[in-house]
Amino acid sequence: MNDEVLEKYIKAGKIAAEVREQSAKLAKVGMPLLELAEKVEAMVRSAGAEPAFPVNLSLNEFAAHYTPQHNDETKISGDDVLKIDVGAHIDGYIADTAITVDFGQHDGLLKAAKDALAAAVDLVKPGAAIGDISKAIEDAIRNSGFVPVENLTGHGLDRYVEHKEPSIPNIALRNDYRLSDGQVIAIEPFATNGVGHVKDTPEVMIFSFSADKPVRSMDAKRIASYVARYNGLPFAERWLLSEEARQSGVPDSLFRVRMALRELVQRGVLYSYPVLREAKAGMVSQAEHTIIVRDEPIIITK
Repeated sequence: MNDEVLEKYIKAGKIAAEVREQSAKLAKVGMPLLELAEKVEAMVRSAGAEPAFPVNLSLNEFAAHYTPQHNDETKISGDDVLKIDVGAHIDGYIADTAITVDFGQHDGLLKAAKDALAAAVDLVKPGAAIGDISKAIEDAIRNSGFVPVENLTGHGLDRYVEHKEPSIPNIALRNDYRLSDGQVIAIEPFATNGVGHVKDTPEVMIFSFSADKPVRSMDAKRIASYVARYNGLPFAERWLLSEEARQSGVPDSLFRVRMALRELVQRGVLYSYPVLREAKAGMVSQAEHTIIVRDEPIIITK
């Protein structure tokens, strides 16, 4: 990694961390999730970065991939557990970080994810085994009296690539993969008082470009052309209903946008990210940092 790339990662991490903390302070009982999402993403842009993905605002048993629709009326209520997952990128170099905000009495659940993240980060260095990091995550969560989510993982990052090898499970598995100097990884423990497994829901709010393939409808063609600006990074359905999108030829009808998105997913042009829900509706907490692997690791989102 050269100095220019390192500088971009560090800048993206600083912005993501600042927005994460500001977002946690901004979120209040009674606040619409749509309002919060728009403010979070605007903060990323005003700080000089672009969102690496739509901000995820997942409440309670919903673990990930919930970003409000353009007409979403969901509001934060008392006793909610809100995961705020923020991504920022500079020229494609991504920082990914998350915090959980408690509006009830779930301190232990939040602490389980934070303790697991700290335990995992302590092990990061060139040559560290993923299996050891995963075991540290599971041990910390179980020692707190909660359950790790077995089918959510941390991941590697690359330019305009939000998920790549290595996968970093939140449970101890035999894994001899070892970290190498200069790798960029995101570690994100998820803790729950449920069964520790998430399932897809029918709701899809986030998509990413997958492959350039022929499509039939003009609406699908226009959306495929428009989302090329994200260079393969995830985008929200609501972004397609913005004034900028309309001026670029994206249809201003929600029905037409959704029909086009369905076609694009069916044709394999787009990949969809279903909202993920804890299998037994257990509350879920999350904590996440992005780290550059070195003998003295750089936690760019600290």
